[in-house]
Amino acid sequence: KSSEFNTGIINSPEQLFQGKVAGVNVTSASGEPGGSANISVRGPGGVRTGSTPLFVVDGMALDNSTTGGATNPLSYLNPQDIESIDVLKDASATAIYGSRGANGVVLVTTKRGKSGRTMFDYSGSIGFSKMARSLNVLNAADFKSEAAKLGTTVIDKGADTDWQKEISRVATTQTHNVSMGGGTDKLSFYGSFGAQKQEGILKNSQLNKYSGRINLNQKLLDDRLSIDVNLNASNTQNERPPIEALIGGAISANPTYPARNEDGTPFKYQDATNPLITMALERDITTTNRIIGSISPSLTIMKGLVYKLNFGIDNATSTQDLQSLASLEPKQDGRLETINKHNSNKLIENYITYSFDNVKHSFSALVGHS
Repeated sequence: KSSEFNTGIINSPEQLFQGKVAGVNVTSASGEPGGSANISVRGPGGVRTGSTPLFVVDGMALDNSTTGGATNPLSYLNPQDIESIDVLKDASATAIYGSRGANGVVLVTTKRGKSGRTMFDYSGSIGFSKMARSLNVLNAADFKSEAAKLGTTVIDKGADTDWQKEISRVATTQTHNVSMGGGTDKLSFYGSFGAQKQEGILKNSQLNKYSGRINLNQKLLDDRLSIDVNLNASNTQNERPPIEALIGGAISANPTYPARNEDGTPFKYQDATNPLITMALERDITTTNRIIGSISPSLTIMKGLVYKLNFGIDNATSTQDLQSLASLEPKQDGRLETINKHNSNKLIENYITYSFDNVKHSFSALVGHS
């Protein structure tokens, strides 16, 4: 439940239950903003099936394919909108989803409006992050000393530059969320909007995320018919520097070279490339838009027997711009490459649920899926 979630600065939904559920491992594959997370249930999966579980949000199964580099299907969700997370690990519990649930199922339920007065909420946070421990490399004095021992001539520019410090920073993360919910006995509603700006510890690394959600529930026919409508839209812009070249250049650069000229511009030298110039000339910007909507009517045919139809659509588009700016020194031609991706899925499922009052147990069957 939400009261049991991890607290603090939460940038992605999987961080809410990290370390909370036995048999579920949540590990970060990268420390950069928007970096993917690996979620495994019951240990590693098979060679063909992988280890990623099936994610079901408000009854709608999500597609695990990548769109815009977001390998975690939950990345579009605002953590503040989540009411509860259930993990199905046993084969009997996941059987309803067939082969899709072979690696476990993560059920996410978002918040709903409650009958009564309308409630308006705002929450915000700010956090700071920095490099935990830089790599132990030679400073200028040690660099010249070691070079002398090897009988090597050093091109000495007279500086003592910590290149790892030059390309990194103390990063800030800001989150702002507003929500409103309420309703009557027959109609309830919940709406929210969230904004997040997360800087990376490498300069020019940043993630901007905006998300909005609307949940509606309408009861008809003396409460025998219940209709749930869920709509979520998100926009994510992820800016990445040339990480491999940047880090590799920083740990191998001559520490006697200055990072900048007196006017603040990056210092240029002929025998190598200043990592700050590489940072200024190369950009990778990915913009991802995702819309997920579903409508789920449930009809009580008789006491204990419920038929439910679940219709949903998952549509995602991304545009990745790889920019190389033109430069005379170092000499480089300008280049722009744009990669467009589109992923669209429709889901239609039919469920029959029967409740046994005498044993206090319910049986649910997926009778149709496409």
